[in-house]
Amino acid sequence: MKILVKLASTTNIHWLIAMTATAASLTFAFVLYPAMAGSYHMDLDPDWHGPLGYGIWKLHIFSYYPSVEPASARGPLYPALIAGLLALTNGWWPYSIQLAQCIIFGLLCVLVFWITKTLWNKPLAVLASGLCAVHPFLIWYTSRIWIETMMMFLFTALIGSIVFLKQRPTPWRAMLLGVIIGMSVLTKSVYGPFLLLTPLLLLVPLGRRIGPSLALIVFLSGIIVAAPWVIRNGRVTGTFAPVVGGGGFALHQGNDFVQDFSIAPFSISKLFSLSIARMRAEPVTLPSNISGLERKNKLDAALGRSAMEKLKRSPGFLLKKIGYNAVLFWTLSETPGKSLLISILQLPLVGLFVAFLFSRRYRSKGDIILICTTLIVCFYFAHLLTIAVARYSVVLIPAMLILAVGVFEANVPDAPSRVSLEKSGSKST
Repeated sequence: MKILVKLASTTNIHWLIAMTATAASLTFAFVLYPAMAGSYHMDLDPDWHGPLGYGIWKLHIFSYYPSVEPASARGPLYPALIAGLLALTNGWWPYSIQLAQCIIFGLLCVLVFWITKTLWNKPLAVLASGLCAVHPFLIWYTSRIWIETMMMFLFTALIGSIVFLKQRPTPWRAMLLGVIIGMSVLTKSVYGPFLLLTPLLLLVPLGRRIGPSLALIVFLSGIIVAAPWVIRNGRVTGTFAPVVGGGGFALHQGNDFVQDFSIAPFSISKLFSLSIARMRAEPVTLPSNISGLERKNKLDAALGRSAMEKLKRSPGFLLKKIGYNAVLFWTLSETPGKSLLISILQLPLVGLFVAFLFSRRYRSKGDIILICTTLIVCFYFAHLLTIAVARYSVVLIPAMLILAVGVFEANVPDAPSRVSLEKSGSKST
């Protein structure tokens, strides 16, 4: 802790940490990853976000390039970022996206520093942001065309905007929070419930009160951001949702992973193959006059119905799935070796986070801790009924570190530049 206090006194320490994070991720993305690609199950773009980005850039439609058929099974925000980067760099693929994600990762560490300093103190801000800067699991995704780096930043920004609003409740800060929620919904449908849940949590009568008018601004701002895309999907598919398609596949595969886990423990690569074989073996009858996107979505819906029927028929399997997923969310990766390494990284953080919640260190900031913890837990619970792999848990690491380091607050000797919500004008009422 004395070392942390000394580091905290360094001028612009947060930017030094951000530079460290950026340099580490650039080294991995541009030096180590090319040498490792093609092995270790390191597919560059397994979710096909790249073709979606190319579709927006080249064809000006949301489709998997070179196809002109509309797509609906992904959120538009990440492909739009890819399209913008490709346009700016004249198709510098995939390096423009990797470079941008390394920069986003550095900015993420700055955001973690500010939130932690605001909640606790500057030495703990150095600890939380420093751990983020060198965390192998966070750096891992900066090299891949996967949505996780953007989701990490958005989820952390969501936590930060809640702290920002609680500091000084104003309409503009409420609007910022709503916009971030809306943008999150446009990355992945798991954030959909946050549109209503977050404003309701803000109304809980703890700490700095947020009035109904500001909570309404949060809700409406999020809806305004997400609504155009929901309407677009409704016109294209007939279903008004941020993402249409893919949910049935995920639910079915979540069942399959649990059912086949004893055959291929902690190995997504093997579990995935077994799951695909089971899906193909299930008979699905569709009208012969439908094709394209409509056919894909109906097949996905059929997979979802089959998976739900299995859960309804077997409550015991449902409980088993929840129990397995509660662990697999933090541990399951492509191979047993990678699963073991990720478990070593993730499980201590989970333990520290739980220890923090039981430590009651957060009494003076109970309102903020309640909201942030609830959103973290809801994100976690949302995966227990569908599919849970360690890839999804990476989104929560920065936010969990921000809160969990609070358990050490009393151990920081003579912390300089201590910043609290009370000093920021947010005394409890």
